Amino acid sequence: MHSILKTGIALAALGLTALPATFALDEDVTLQRAPSGHLLIPVTINGDGPYDFILDTGASHSAVASAVAEQYGFQSDWDEFDQVQALTTRFSAEFFELPNLGYSGRAPANINSVVIPVPEGHPIPVAGLLGADAIGSPRYAIDFALGQLTLDAAAPQRVDGQINSIGLLITTASMRRTYRPVHVLVDSGSARSIANFPLVRAAGSRRMGLRMGTVNGIDGREQENIDTLMVRNVEIGGLCFAGFQMLEGDLDIFRHMGWEDEPALILGMDALQHARITVDRETGTFELAAATNRFDCR
Repeated sequence: MHSILKTGIALAALGLTALPATFALDEDVTLQRAPSGHLLIPVTINGDGPYDFILDTGASHSAVASAVAEQYGFQSDWDEFDQVQALTTRFSAEFFELPNLGYSGRAPANINSVVIPVPEGHPIPVAGLLGADAIGSPRYAIDFALGQLTLDAAAPQRVDGQINSIGLLITTASMRRTYRPVHVLVDSGSARSIANFPLVRAAGSRRMGLRMGTVNGIDGREQENIDTLMVRNVEIGGLCFAGFQMLEGDLDIFRHMGWEDEPALILGMDALQHARITVDRETGTFELAAATNRFDCR
Protein backbone atom coordinates (compact mmCIF):
# COMPACT_ATOMS: atom_id res chain seq x y z
CA MET A 1 0.00 0.00 0.00
CA HIS A 2 1.28 3.48 -0.85
CA SER A 3 -0.21 6.30 1.18
CA ILE A 4 -0.65 10.05 0.88
CA LEU A 5 -0.11 11.70 4.24
CA LYS A 6 -0.34 15.48 4.61
CA THR A 7 1.03 16.52 7.97
CA GLY A 8 0.88 20.07 9.32
CA ILE A 9 -1.52 21.37 6.67
CA ALA A 10 -3.43 18.10 6.18
CA LEU A 11 -3.21 14.30 5.98
CA ALA A 12 -4.53 11.67 3.59
CA ALA A 13 -3.79 8.13 2.47
CA LEU A 14 -3.82 6.29 -0.84
CA GLY A 15 -5.33 2.84 -1.12
CA LEU A 16 -8.92 1.92 -0.45
CA THR A 17 -9.47 0.69 3.08
CA ALA A 18 -12.04 -1.80 4.34
CA LEU A 19 -14.74 0.03 6.27
CA PRO A 20 -15.45 -1.14 9.82
CA ALA A 21 -18.97 -2.50 9.80
CA THR A 22 -19.49 -2.06 13.52
CA PHE A 23 -20.40 1.64 13.49
CA ALA A 24 -24.09 2.37 14.04
CA LEU A 25 -25.84 4.77 11.69
CA ASP A 26 -28.59 6.39 13.69
CA GLU A 27 -27.92 10.06 14.45
CA ASP A 28 -25.92 13.16 13.53
CA VAL A 29 -22.51 13.78 15.04
CA THR A 30 -21.82 17.27 16.37
CA LEU A 31 -18.30 18.51 15.61
CA GLN A 32 -16.18 21.12 17.33
CA ARG A 33 -14.32 23.91 15.54
CA ALA A 34 -10.62 24.50 16.11
CA PRO A 35 -9.11 28.04 16.01
CA SER A 36 -7.51 27.02 12.70
CA GLY A 37 -10.96 26.37 11.22
CA HIS A 38 -10.62 22.57 11.18
CA LEU A 39 -13.55 20.50 12.38
CA LEU A 40 -12.69 18.31 15.37
CA ILE A 41 -14.41 15.11 16.42
CA PRO A 42 -13.84 13.83 19.98
CA VAL A 43 -12.98 10.11 19.90
CA THR A 44 -12.30 7.48 22.51
CA ILE A 45 -9.54 4.87 22.29
CA ASN A 46 -10.06 1.68 24.27
CA GLY A 47 -12.54 3.58 26.43
CA ASP A 48 -10.15 6.44 27.19
CA GLY A 49 -10.42 10.03 26.09
CA PRO A 50 -11.86 12.01 24.57
CA TYR A 51 -9.09 12.81 22.10
CA ASP A 52 -9.56 15.52 19.47
CA PHE A 53 -9.14 14.26 15.89
CA ILE A 54 -9.43 16.43 12.78
CA LEU A 55 -12.17 15.23 10.43
CA ASP A 56 -10.28 14.96 7.14
CA THR A 57 -12.14 14.46 3.85
CA GLY A 58 -8.78 13.98 2.13
CA ALA A 59 -7.89 10.92 4.20
CA SER A 60 -8.87 7.35 3.46
CA HIS A 61 -6.54 6.30 6.29
CA SER A 62 -6.70 7.70 9.81
CA ALA A 63 -3.55 8.90 11.56
CA VAL A 64 -2.44 9.25 15.17
CA ALA A 65 0.35 11.13 16.91
CA SER A 66 3.10 8.80 18.10
CA ALA A 67 2.78 10.01 21.71
CA VAL A 68 -0.87 8.91 21.73
CA ALA A 69 -0.17 5.58 20.01
CA GLU A 70 2.54 4.78 22.56
CA GLN A 71 -0.07 4.91 25.33
CA TYR A 72 -1.70 1.87 23.71
CA GLY A 73 1.36 -0.25 23.09
CA PHE A 74 2.94 1.21 19.96
CA GLN A 75 6.73 0.76 19.77
CA SER A 76 8.75 2.16 16.92
CA ASP A 77 10.44 -1.00 15.63
CA TRP A 78 9.66 -0.44 11.91
CA ASP A 79 7.92 -3.80 11.71
CA GLU A 80 4.90 -2.41 9.81
CA PHE A 81 5.59 0.58 7.58
CA ASP A 82 5.07 1.90 4.06
CA GLN A 83 5.89 4.85 1.82
CA VAL A 84 3.81 7.93 2.53
CA GLN A 85 3.34 10.90 0.20
CA ALA A 86 3.17 14.22 2.04
CA LEU A 87 2.19 17.58 0.61
CA THR A 88 5.83 18.46 0.09
CA THR A 89 7.76 15.18 0.11
CA ARG A 90 7.60 11.39 0.30
CA PHE A 91 8.80 9.46 3.34
CA SER A 92 8.42 6.18 5.25
CA ALA A 93 5.84 5.94 8.04
CA GLU A 94 4.86 3.25 10.51
CA PHE A 95 1.36 1.91 11.10
CA PHE A 96 -0.39 0.94 14.32
CA GLU A 97 -3.82 -0.56 14.99
CA LEU A 98 -5.62 1.79 17.36
CA PRO A 99 -7.76 -0.38 19.65
CA ASN A 100 -11.49 0.27 19.94
CA LEU A 101 -11.70 3.73 18.43
CA GLY A 102 -15.19 5.15 18.81
CA TYR A 103 -17.10 8.42 18.75
CA SER A 104 -20.54 9.80 19.59
CA GLY A 105 -21.62 6.61 21.33
CA ARG A 106 -20.98 4.43 18.29
CA ALA A 107 -19.62 0.93 18.63
CA PRO A 108 -15.80 1.09 18.63
CA ALA A 109 -13.63 -0.58 16.00
CA ASN A 110 -9.92 -1.23 15.61
CA ILE A 111 -8.46 1.25 13.08
CA ASN A 112 -5.10 0.64 11.42
CA SER A 113 -3.58 4.13 11.49
CA VAL A 114 -0.55 5.95 10.16
CA VAL A 115 1.73 6.99 13.03
CA ILE A 116 2.98 10.59 12.89
CA PRO A 117 6.30 10.99 14.74
CA VAL A 118 6.14 13.77 17.34
CA PRO A 119 9.38 14.61 19.22
CA GLU A 120 9.24 14.13 22.98
CA GLY A 121 8.08 17.29 24.70
CA HIS A 122 6.68 18.75 21.47
CA PRO A 123 3.14 20.13 21.89
CA ILE A 124 0.41 18.15 20.09
CA PRO A 125 -2.38 20.46 18.81
CA VAL A 126 -4.55 17.43 17.96
CA ALA A 127 -4.23 13.73 18.68
CA GLY A 128 -4.86 12.55 15.14
CA LEU A 129 -6.82 12.73 11.91
CA LEU A 130 -10.04 10.79 11.34
CA GLY A 131 -10.12 9.43 7.80
CA ALA A 132 -12.67 7.62 5.69
CA ASP A 133 -11.68 4.25 7.17
CA ALA A 134 -13.33 5.32 10.44
CA ILE A 135 -16.59 6.46 8.82
CA GLY A 136 -18.53 3.24 8.44
CA SER A 137 -21.32 4.41 6.18
CA PRO A 138 -21.83 4.02 2.41
CA ARG A 139 -23.20 7.58 2.37
CA TYR A 140 -22.39 10.47 4.66
CA ALA A 141 -22.66 14.25 4.65
CA ILE A 142 -20.62 16.98 6.30
CA ASP A 143 -22.15 20.41 6.90
CA PHE A 144 -19.08 22.52 7.55
CA ALA A 145 -21.09 25.64 8.42
CA LEU A 146 -23.11 23.85 11.09
CA GLY A 147 -20.26 21.58 12.20
CA GLN A 148 -22.23 18.39 11.70
CA LEU A 149 -21.45 14.92 10.33
CA THR A 150 -24.46 12.89 9.17
CA LEU A 151 -24.05 9.15 8.68
CA ASP A 152 -26.41 7.15 6.48
CA ALA A 153 -27.26 10.41 4.71
CA ALA A 154 -29.70 10.82 1.84
CA ALA A 155 -28.29 10.35 -1.66
CA PRO A 156 -26.68 13.39 -3.34
CA GLN A 157 -29.08 15.46 -5.45
CA ARG A 158 -26.45 15.92 -8.16
CA VAL A 159 -22.95 14.76 -9.06
CA ASP A 160 -20.26 17.42 -8.61
CA GLY A 161 -17.22 15.17 -8.32
CA GLN A 162 -15.80 11.67 -8.24
CA ILE A 163 -14.19 9.49 -5.58
CA ASN A 164 -11.09 8.39 -7.44
CA SER A 165 -9.47 4.95 -7.36
CA ILE A 166 -7.42 5.83 -4.27
CA GLY A 167 -10.34 7.22 -2.28
CA LEU A 168 -9.80 10.97 -2.71
CA LEU A 169 -12.55 13.50 -3.53
CA ILE A 170 -11.77 15.03 -6.92
CA THR A 171 -13.71 17.68 -8.82
CA THR A 172 -13.05 20.68 -11.07
CA ALA A 173 -13.39 24.45 -10.73
CA SER A 174 -13.87 27.29 -13.16
CA MET A 175 -12.72 30.86 -12.58
CA ARG A 176 -12.02 34.07 -14.45
CA ARG A 177 -9.03 34.03 -16.84
CA THR A 178 -8.69 30.24 -16.79
CA TYR A 179 -9.81 28.76 -20.09
CA ARG A 180 -9.96 25.12 -19.02
CA PRO A 181 -11.19 23.34 -15.89
CA VAL A 182 -9.01 23.48 -12.78
CA HIS A 183 -8.33 20.19 -10.97
CA VAL A 184 -9.53 20.25 -7.35
CA LEU A 185 -8.70 17.99 -4.39
CA VAL A 186 -11.31 18.51 -1.64
CA ASP A 187 -9.40 18.47 1.62
CA SER A 188 -10.88 19.50 4.98
CA GLY A 189 -7.56 18.61 6.60
CA SER A 190 -6.02 21.71 5.01
CA ALA A 191 -6.75 24.99 6.77
CA ARG A 192 -6.10 27.00 3.59
CA SER A 193 -6.68 26.45 -0.11
CA ILE A 194 -3.48 26.15 -2.14
CA ALA A 195 -2.96 26.85 -5.87
CA ASN A 196 -0.18 25.32 -7.94
CA PHE A 197 1.99 27.46 -10.20
CA PRO A 198 0.18 26.60 -13.48
CA LEU A 199 -2.99 27.97 -11.86
CA VAL A 200 -1.09 31.08 -10.74
CA ARG A 201 0.08 31.67 -14.31
CA ALA A 202 -3.40 31.05 -15.74
CA ALA A 203 -5.41 33.11 -13.24
CA GLY A 204 -3.14 36.05 -12.46
CA SER A 205 -0.03 37.23 -10.70
CA ARG A 206 0.98 37.26 -7.04
CA ARG A 207 -0.90 39.85 -5.04
CA MET A 208 0.90 39.91 -1.71
CA GLY A 209 3.08 38.02 0.72
CA LEU A 210 1.55 36.37 3.77
CA ARG A 211 3.32 35.59 7.04
CA MET A 212 1.90 32.17 7.89
CA GLY A 213 2.30 30.55 11.29
CA THR A 214 1.87 26.96 12.44
CA VAL A 215 -1.26 25.12 11.33
CA ASN A 216 -3.28 22.90 13.64
CA GLY A 217 -2.09 19.61 12.26
CA ILE A 218 -0.31 16.92 14.23
CA ASP A 219 3.30 17.97 13.84
CA GLY A 220 3.29 21.79 13.72
CA ARG A 221 5.37 23.98 11.39
CA GLU A 222 7.76 26.90 11.48
CA GLN A 223 6.57 30.29 10.25
CA GLU A 224 7.27 31.02 6.64
CA ASN A 225 6.50 33.62 3.96
CA ILE A 226 3.92 32.41 1.47
CA ASP A 227 2.62 34.29 -1.57
CA THR A 228 -1.10 34.44 -2.17
CA LEU A 229 -3.28 34.60 -5.27
CA MET A 230 -6.61 36.39 -5.64
CA VAL A 231 -8.99 34.76 -8.13
CA ARG A 232 -12.40 35.99 -9.32
CA ASN A 233 -15.70 34.33 -10.26
CA VAL A 234 -14.86 30.94 -8.76
CA GLU A 235 -17.34 28.09 -9.25
CA ILE A 236 -16.76 24.66 -7.67
CA GLY A 237 -19.81 22.41 -7.85
CA GLY A 238 -22.62 24.41 -6.26
CA LEU A 239 -20.17 26.64 -4.34
CA CYS A 240 -19.41 30.08 -5.82
CA PHE A 241 -17.18 32.99 -4.77
CA ALA A 242 -17.03 36.44 -6.34
CA GLY A 243 -13.44 36.65 -5.14
CA PHE A 244 -11.28 34.15 -3.30
CA GLN A 245 -7.71 34.38 -1.97
CA MET A 246 -5.61 31.21 -1.82
CA LEU A 247 -2.02 30.36 -1.01
CA GLU A 248 0.49 29.52 -3.74
CA GLY A 249 2.60 26.39 -3.45
CA ASP A 250 4.74 24.14 -5.63
CA LEU A 251 3.70 21.11 -3.62
CA ASP A 252 4.87 17.58 -4.33
CA ILE A 253 1.28 16.36 -4.00
CA PHE A 254 0.46 18.08 -7.30
CA ARG A 255 3.17 16.06 -9.05
CA HIS A 256 1.95 12.88 -7.39
CA MET A 257 -1.55 13.52 -8.73
CA GLY A 258 -0.16 14.17 -12.22
CA TRP A 259 -1.20 17.84 -12.10
CA GLU A 260 2.23 19.49 -12.16
CA ASP A 261 1.65 20.98 -15.65
CA GLU A 262 -2.08 21.71 -15.30
CA PRO A 263 -3.98 24.26 -13.16
CA ALA A 264 -4.92 22.64 -9.84
CA LEU A 265 -5.73 23.51 -6.25
CA ILE A 266 -6.18 21.99 -2.82
CA LEU A 267 -9.61 23.14 -1.57
CA GLY A 268 -9.19 23.77 2.15
CA MET A 269 -11.30 24.89 5.07
CA ASP A 270 -11.20 28.59 4.13
CA ALA A 271 -13.59 27.62 1.32
CA LEU A 272 -15.19 24.49 2.76
CA GLN A 273 -16.43 26.37 5.84
CA HIS A 274 -19.22 27.60 3.56
CA ALA A 275 -20.01 24.17 2.08
CA ARG A 276 -21.89 20.95 2.58
CA ILE A 277 -20.52 17.73 1.07
CA THR A 278 -22.54 14.56 0.52
CA VAL A 279 -20.44 11.47 -0.29
CA ASP A 280 -21.92 8.37 -1.91
CA ARG A 281 -19.41 5.52 -1.86
CA GLU A 282 -21.76 3.13 -3.66
CA THR A 283 -21.76 5.28 -6.82
CA GLY A 284 -18.28 6.74 -6.30
CA THR A 285 -19.61 10.31 -6.49
CA PHE A 286 -20.19 13.31 -4.26
CA GLU A 287 -22.09 16.58 -4.18
CA LEU A 288 -20.43 19.87 -3.18
CA ALA A 289 -23.09 22.43 -2.28
CA ALA A 290 -23.17 25.81 -0.57
CA ALA A 291 -24.29 25.62 3.04
CA THR A 292 -25.74 29.16 2.90
CA ASN A 293 -27.43 31.25 0.19
CA ARG A 294 -24.53 33.71 0.16
CA PHE A 295 -22.22 31.27 -1.67
CA ASP A 296 -24.86 29.31 -3.60
CA CYS A 297 -24.25 29.40 -7.36
CA ARG A 298 -27.97 29.49 -7.98
